[in-house]
Formats: sequence, structure tokens, C-alpha cells
Amino acid sequence: MTAAAGTAFLDRPRLLALAGVTLGSAAAWIALLALHVPSPAGLAGWIDALCGVAAGSPVWNAISIWALMSVAMMLPTAAPAIDVYVRLSRRIEARRAAHVSAFSGGYAAAWAALAALAGGVQAGPAADAAGSVPAGIAAGTLLAVAGLYQITPLKQACLTLCRNPLAFFMAHWREGIGGAFRMGLHHGATCIGCCWALMGLMFLAGAMNLAWMAALGLAMLAEKAAPGAARIGRLAGIAMTLAGAALIGSELV
Repeated sequence: MTAAAGTAFLDRPRLLALAGVTLGSAAAWIALLALHVPSPAGLAGWIDALCGVAAGSPVWNAISIWALMSVAMMLPTAAPAIDVYVRLSRRIEARRAAHVSAFSGGYAAAWAALAALAGGVQAGPAADAAGSVPAGIAAGTLLAVAGLYQITPLKQACLTLCRNPLAFFMAHWREGIGGAFRMGLHHGATCIGCCWALMGLMFLAGAMNLAWMAALGLAMLAEKAAPGAARIGRLAGIAMTLAGAALIGSELV
């Protein structure tokens, strides 16, 4: 890339933001893949050191995996909101990159909090108690909870804001870098309100099941971006609820 081309690239903040989202998500997927399949010793050692998987406690390991999963699955779904924020922040050219970084950092912080909670549940004392529950009842309960939440008013309210980032910014705009971080945190919480139940299905397949991760990530991205996806999501919620009830019923019979 020539110096002129590099300068032109840096002068296009929307392109830079898209590149950041793409590279961040790709890096998380690569890290998860490196942990999932045999890899050269040097790469495996670097990933182990990054995530603390080699020497960390089981809880820390689980939190690290959930954090990587959150970046890999959810960062692409934040791309429309980040793009809208980049366009809205045109009047703060002097520190525009800092504002966009703060907004993205707030979004990531919200998901990091969820990763800490999910990792603690997966590897903490609650996991031992959950292990005593019959598999059919546990799987059916997860499906039913996720399905029922799909059709609740709270889910629909969060999904509406996720599908229309401009409406979110009009209702919650804050000035300054600190304001950008708080907006990112708020938008991340809204996104969690939209997706936590579907993310919870990772407990059903295991946190390192890459096929489930890809399928759920695509489903959540489509739900936020594809036309008519909200209606499909409600129908999927009904189907998941019925499937969960069937699993629970088969276990109790």
C-alpha cells in the first residue's frame, strides 16, 4: 500500500470502523479455533498465555472462552450501530477516533460482564448443582426459557433498538468520550437484553462447539439486520418452547 493510499484509507473512518470490527471478530474466531484443534506449539502457547487456559483456574478459563465467544459472535452484530455512530460523530473530527473507540469499548465492556457471569456459572459451584439435573430436563429448560423469551415484550423492545441504531442514539445521545463509552455500555446492555437467552443455548452444546457458535451468531445477526427476521424469531421462539417442553416431558414420563 502506498503512502497516499494509506492516508486515504485513514481518512475514511467508516471503512476503518468496519475493518476494526472485521479484524476483531476474525481474531476471536482464530483464537477459538486454535484452542479447539491441534496447532503448532508456538501458536498454542501464545493462545494459552493470552487466555490463561494453561495455568488459569477453571473459572478464569471459562470466562476467557466466553469473552472470546462474545467478541466472535456479537461484535459483527454491533457493526450497524458503530457505523451509525461514526456518521453521527462527523462534527467531532478532532477526536473522532477516540469517541468511536470509546463507544466500541463500552459495548465490549457490557459483553465482558456477561462473559464473567456466564463463565462463573459454567465453572463455579452452580455447575455442580446443574450436573445433578437429568440431561433432558436441563436441555429442555434451556430451550423453553430461550423460546419463551423470544416472544416477550422486553425482547421485542431490545430488538427494536438493535434493529434501528439511529433511534437508540436519538433517545440516548451523550456528549464527550465518557458519554460515548456510556452509550456503548448502554447499547451493549440493550444487545444483551436481546440476545442473552440465545447465547445461553451455548450451555446446551458446550461453550467450545464452534458449529453452534456459528449458527447462533448468524441467527442473532439475521435477527438484527434481515427484513422480517423479527417475525421469524418469534416463530422460532414458539418452536423452541415446544421442543423444550417435549424434552422435559420425555424425561418425566
